Amino acid sequence: MVQYFKKLVKKYGWRFLILGGIGKLISLTCVVGIYGHWFAPIISADAEPIVIHLHPDSELIDQITSDINAADGAGDRLARLIWVRGWEKRMKPGKYIVEPGTKISDVAKMFAIGDREAVRVVVPAARDLEVVAGKIAAPIAADSAEVLRIISPDSIRWQIIPNTYEMWWETSAEKAVARLRSESARWWTDSRKAKAAAKGLSPEEAVILASIVQAETANLSEAPKVAGLYLNRLNRGMLLQADPTVIYAIGNPEIRRVLDTDILIDSPYNTYKYKGLPPGTIRTPEPTYIEAVLNAEKHNYIFMCAEPGGTNNHAFAKTNAEHNRNARKYHRWLSKQQIYR
Repeated sequence: MVQYFKKLVKKYGWRFLILGGIGKLISLTCVVGIYGHWFAPIISADAEPIVIHLHPDSELIDQITSDINAADGAGDRLARLIWVRGWEKRMKPGKYIVEPGTKISDVAKMFAIGDREAVRVVVPAARDLEVVAGKIAAPIAADSAEVLRIISPDSIRWQIIPNTYEMWWETSAEKAVARLRSESARWWTDSRKAKAAAKGLSPEEAVILASIVQAETANLSEAPKVAGLYLNRLNRGMLLQADPTVIYAIGNPEIRRVLDTDILIDSPYNTYKYKGLPPGTIRTPEPTYIEAVLNAEKHNYIFMCAEPGGTNNHAFAKTNAEHNRNARKYHRWLSKQQIYR
């Protein structure tokens, strides 16, 4: 080995050998560096997955580096690779999951092509718009106050149909509501529009009536009959006299007993005072209650009163005298239960 080395010195000289050695060292370093940036795992295989939420307003590279480094991953090497490839301007905000053991190069590609995760947005059937807005905003980047501002107008509120939707995490309030409105438009097929029109209702009016029906009865099997009763009153030009609209106007959902003084409140939602439907929904009704309105029962009932005993059912009547008898029974039961409000 020594003799071989002396021959190399004699043949090439010390300077050439030193430069050659440095070159080999640099080449080896480059190979190791490339391997470390391309093929090394982003985090160890036995680590927990890293969930990264890249907000549209954040510095994406900085956030990625910080989140991965915080999980003892190779965040700096990933950032360098993204920079070298010129991918930093291609990255999209959103929710990303970095799996343990994944190669750094594959993670870089994931961010570069926007291979992000969708989230489930559950829109509830609820009375309070604050609750609805909060549920919409919770799983996405949207601000709940902004969602509330957008869905508050009557012209928008009726288009919010409770269901579960998939959205990108980075979805803004404006885009989330636009998506819900498009889903509402899709739900309102020509067949459903025709059913509403046959009952003298626009889609918006059908949803408003459905919100009253759902507030009136928790018994879905009874809903078509309740809807038919309200349609009878509308068609005869009678006041709806729906207690849930008065309770909504008062703003106290805890009220269980509507008093004579309550129905004097001056509000467009007071259907004891103003004919026709109120100007907007009093809750976001479930699609099943909208269907109950579209498939309302045909009958001659124009009065109803809750049954005594908390059965969640109603006693229906065709005459005022019959209705008054039902009402007296119910009010006596309320008094026995010491329910005065």
